[in-house]
Amino acid sequence: MANCLPFNAIEHDRVYKAEDWAWYFATFIANGVFPKPSDGLQVIAYSGMEIKVNAGYAFINGYAFRNPASASITLDTAEGALNRIDRVIVRWDLTQRDMYLAVLKGTPSAQPAAVSLTRNTEIWELALADIYVGKGVTSIKTQNITDRRFNSALCGIVTGTVEEIDASVLTKQFDDFFSTYSQAVLDEFSVYKQSMEAYLTEIGGIYDSYVSKTESLFNQYKSHFEERYTEFESTLSQWDDELLAAYTQFMANMATFQTEAESQFNTWFESIKDKLGEDAAGQLALEIEELTESVEELRQQVQTGNAAMQEALDGLDARLTAVENGWGINYNHDAVLGLCYMGAAWMSQYYERTVETAVLGVGYIGNSYLANTF
Repeated sequence: MANCLPFNAIEHDRVYKAEDWAWYFATFIANGVFPKPSDGLQVIAYSGMEIKVNAGYAFINGYAFRNPASASITLDTAEGALNRIDRVIVRWDLTQRDMYLAVLKGTPSAQPAAVSLTRNTEIWELALADIYVGKGVTSIKTQNITDRRFNSALCGIVTGTVEEIDASVLTKQFDDFFSTYSQAVLDEFSVYKQSMEAYLTEIGGIYDSYVSKTESLFNQYKSHFEERYTEFESTLSQWDDELLAAYTQFMANMATFQTEAESQFNTWFESIKDKLGEDAAGQLALEIEELTESVEELRQQVQTGNAAMQEALDGLDARLTAVENGWGINYNHDAVLGLCYMGAAWMSQYYERTVETAVLGVGYIGNSYLANTF
């Protein structure tokens, strides 16, 4: 039965339903999204697995759809081992008497494909975008979204009240260009990759050669150092042995000298101690103490300078002369001084420098003997 509209009703004899107006509008407004605004119903990446569908308008089978504000859609979690393609659509649902945004979740596959659109008397779908959900991803990027609004086979653009733009040719041109450009980029990248691999191989060879030469040089230096160190260690050991032997011999000589000097002094002192009276021995001891103090003062003065030393020597000479005159001894000064040292050594034989004192006494007496003889 033919239909027509609109006519005024007389006693409600003309009642028009929604589907009557729908077929009417469908005769001059084709399916698709409206071109204004230019980003109307465009799908964009947002945060993580969440995407946004911009505000915009669509028209399906005489029914209008309006998205007044940006709508948020969260995609399902990515697969662990396979990829998939989810398709964002506008659906006309006659059974539900509604038009709404929806997502056709793709089937996971090594070579995934988008789900086909449903188009029949009860369901009609327009594809807004295809989203590539890679395995294991946690967020959607702009490069993962393919805009399908301009593809007249999947969606299309409504341009006016009579016709819509067939964007399939333009879309194909863009797809061809993108495919060609992508292949060119892949080819260039392949060449670059091969060059880099060759370069890395060359660098690896140079590095290995450098490491080998460095290790060889290090081993040579190490061997030379160990050889020199062994030689040096042997020399040090030899020096230690020689020094120890010399020190041992020196100490033995000193011990022998001390024993001989002590023996000589004891022999000499035994030969003269009975010849001295008690008073003479006491006076001699006093004189020895005084002379010992003078000698000590003289030693200290020698350190301060030659003038002080000369003055001390002059004073000591005067005192020795007085001793000689007082005792009526005609010996030279050396003999008297030697006798004093010998006596001091005997009296202090249990204290330090006893041997040195005796040796000095013997030396002075010997010097006096030589002076009187020659």
